[in-house]
Amino acid sequence: MQRLLVLVSLLFVFGCAPRGPVVQFVEGTVTLDGVAVADADVCFTPKEGSNGIPAVGKTDANGQYRLTSAQGGEFGKGAIAGEYEVRVMKYIDLGFVEPTNPQPGDYLPLAKPKHHLPEKYADVKTSGLSATVKKGKNQINFNLEK
Repeated sequence: MQRLLVLVSLLFVFGCAPRGPVVQFVEGTVTLDGVAVADADVCFTPKEGSNGIPAVGKTDANGQYRLTSAQGGEFGKGAIAGEYEVRVMKYIDLGFVEPTNPQPGDYLPLAKPKHHLPEKYADVKTSGLSATVKKGKNQINFNLEK
């Protein structure tokens, strides 16, 4: 009977353990010309051939972020080890555009968002930003320039 209880207990422990990608803790700071950038989105996209999955974070008032894996990750837990291309975005919401001659039933179009940061940082192809996530704790800072 004891063997059966031990076996059932082991099956429960190992059979119910959460499965998913192993992520590494990633945090850092985003600055623009030496000034912390608050409320920016930091997006890590795996480089071609890397085994990573997308990971994202948002900067706080001090420009600090913590990554969360986009697929099945827990908030602030990190990213899979690997090579990433990075983009950093912060938009100024301009709200709705007032139409010049509104008609009943017209939708108010959204204004094109304005970039708070230089626009090149919003696209991995032009940002020039990359990162390597290694096993363990990672501190990855981005010092952006105008």
